[in-house]
Amino acid sequence: MISVVIPTLNEEKFIEKTIRALLDQTLPKREYEIIVSDSSSKDATVEIAESLADRVVVCKCVSAGYGRNFGAKHAKGSMLAFIDADTIASPTYLEGVKEALSKYIAATGPVRALNEKSLILRAFYRMWSLQSRISAMIRFPLFPGFNFAVRKHHFELAGGFNEGNITCEDLDLSLRLRKYGRLGFNNKMLVYTSTRRLHKTSLISYIWNGVRFVLFRKAQSWDEFRMDF
Repeated sequence: MISVVIPTLNEEKFIEKTIRALLDQTLPKREYEIIVSDSSSKDATVEIAESLADRVVVCKCVSAGYGRNFGAKHAKGSMLAFIDADTIASPTYLEGVKEALSKYIAATGPVRALNEKSLILRAFYRMWSLQSRISAMIRFPLFPGFNFAVRKHHFELAGGFNEGNITCEDLDLSLRLRKYGRLGFNNKMLVYTSTRRLHKTSLISYIWNGVRFVLFRKAQSWDEFRMDF
């Protein structure tokens, strides 16, 4: 079974579309479960999620890493797929997860900008896809947290996501997983993700945050970088 974990905090505008996309997969529903890991939302996120997801668990608000780990603790599956609340999975997404994790210990796939008119931002996400593919090929994986699949056994061996008040917890886990086996890229794992945060911070700042982590293992805190956690 695949356990899909969605971390949330005040995502009532997005969560229904995200879950419905996960319910419309080429993979039979009996082969996966949907877990919403909510960080004590103040809006209707939990109520909406409870009507659609298999399980909703509520934790204290700390970080996206904490929320993902908390959801994973309640997972029944031997495979974990992490996707954000403002990210829409393509119909073949979970089929791709199953296929990828039969060969690799962790994997990601293509990402596209969701409902974005800016050519620059659309190009940025296509370049992000290329970077993910190349980084996996050269065994220096840099995978986004909104499209991250991993075998549960290896996830636990690596200690899961960093729960501290620091962004780039997805890049951190990608790099820590390297010592346990190969990480790969699967074209069926296509997702469309919101660019809303790039309308609140500059693209240069967003890119530099990731580069700074890769080079110096330093990144902005959630308070500085992303106010929804």
